[in-house]
Amino acid sequence: MMASSDEKTGCSGSASVRYHSLDALRAWMMLLGLVFHIAWLFQPEFFWNTRSDPQGHVGFQYFFGWVHVFRMQAFFVIAGFFAHLLVVRRGVVSFLKNRFWRVLLPFVAGMVVLFPLTRWQDIRGGFQTGRIQSSLSVWEYTVDHFQEMPDKIGDQWPYHFWFLETLCLVYGVAILLRLVFDRVLDRDGRLRRRLQVAFDAIVGSAWCIPVLAVPVGALLFWDNTWFGVTTGPLNPEWVGTLNYWFIFGVGWCLYANPELIARISRHWRIKMLVGSVLALMLSEVFFSDWAEHRNRVGPTGAAMDLTVVADYSMLREELRTGGDSEIGKVRVAIRDRLSPEYQEFLEKFETPTTDQLFGLVNELNKKIVDSEDLATPERCHTLGLVGHPVWGGWAKKPIEDRSDSARKSVNAALLHAAFPESLFPDLARPWLERAVYFFVYGLTTWLLVNAWFGLFEEYFSGENAKVRYYSDSAYWLYLVHITIQFELSLWIGGYDWNPLFKFLVYLAATLLVGVPSYHYLVRSTWIGGWLNGRKYPREPLLESALLPGPKKHRVTTG
Repeated sequence: MMASSDEKTGCSGSASVRYHSLDALRAWMMLLGLVFHIAWLFQPEFFWNTRSDPQGHVGFQYFFGWVHVFRMQAFFVIAGFFAHLLVVRRGVVSFLKNRFWRVLLPFVAGMVVLFPLTRWQDIRGGFQTGRIQSSLSVWEYTVDHFQEMPDKIGDQWPYHFWFLETLCLVYGVAILLRLVFDRVLDRDGRLRRRLQVAFDAIVGSAWCIPVLAVPVGALLFWDNTWFGVTTGPLNPEWVGTLNYWFIFGVGWCLYANPELIARISRHWRIKMLVGSVLALMLSEVFFSDWAEHRNRVGPTGAAMDLTVVADYSMLREELRTGGDSEIGKVRVAIRDRLSPEYQEFLEKFETPTTDQLFGLVNELNKKIVDSEDLATPERCHTLGLVGHPVWGGWAKKPIEDRSDSARKSVNAALLHAAFPESLFPDLARPWLERAVYFFVYGLTTWLLVNAWFGLFEEYFSGENAKVRYYSDSAYWLYLVHITIQFELSLWIGGYDWNPLFKFLVYLAATLLVGVPSYHYLVRSTWIGGWLNGRKYPREPLLESALLPGPKKHRVTTG
């Protein structure tokens, strides 16, 4: 990474500068995650959470889409800024030790302690809604699931802990690049000074937002990730990780000239308005296209999304009846590979819920798309796959000669060929429309990131005891909030309450559990020293968290 200003201007001549607005903004982006993930539970249909909610509403869908455009992007800009600050003030070795204790170890602890609990909640939600069809009990199913997990650990979705894994990866890349520049490519710092001058010119110009939008949009286009920047399972999806590395790099370079913060903060109200309108338009395009199976939440691959089913009644009938025709025989082979529970499911359910339908699609992914013996060359020839423009060459080969990704893709192509009318084909938009969408996505990201920088520079640039309290608590609250919300969804998710009231119940419960647990179990204990770098004297909860206190102003030295 580029050198800081020893390193240059980043320290502003003193190690005592505290960037209160960025501290507060970083905390706000984490706390906004509490609200964001409640909206996730209120999607109109199942969307990879514990269960769908009968009070799901498109309003929550649009809020979800709006927040997703900027929240973690703003967080990673700030992470890059403070990472560079820490390297300058303490050095590389101290930085690595600090990040080991405060990022890597919390990630490991979260995966060891909270991940199993969250996955158990996920499984209970599947049993509760019929997303999981099994003759086993919840406990037996859970035990089997975790016994099988070691062989598939890289495929596990880490829930909200993904951001800690991604932080570790971008930290590693940043330090590696810095060492390479220091010792090999740029020992005298001349190249980095030139790059910093170019960065300052771009970020300080009127073209800042569209120029920064190009790399973000290009990486999204490459990944074909309509939902936005995604990093995938524990085995990371590298294009999404690269996108966050670029965003992190912007923050890293910003520290070398922090006066640019004032520049990007200008006209923040206009940026917030324009960015929000664009974000809502992007949400409309995404959710409308997703309903028609024209895009994906994650990168394009063989695995199918919930929206692949165009006509469940027809699919059900075709699977149940099969037939003696060539296509009927393939359908029978597909049906016979489904578990007995899902064969029974097809007999019982004429109109499944979105949770149940997701379970069926997941079963098709596991038993059909991942099959090691389904798409034989004979079956592929029978259904015309040997003429497929992409997978025809692989379809002609014996299964054992196909790569793993090709095997899955040929299986998926055979599945679509067997059910041409009941399953949607991949109906991606033309490349030019995709390019426009992804560029606008990048544009919207930077409009809103800049807007939030401006808002917090204007209103939170001074020291404030309550803001400091919630800045410190945000890390803990973010780590535990999903577990709280998932558990609550299992208790009240099925009730037909007013959606706004229900939303507020989720938020209140999250805070009523999260804030006191932080105050009494974390803030003044070794856990607080571990997560936040310091322990505070024990004070009454109301005095620390709620009652107004004296406002302190930032003191800097020039």
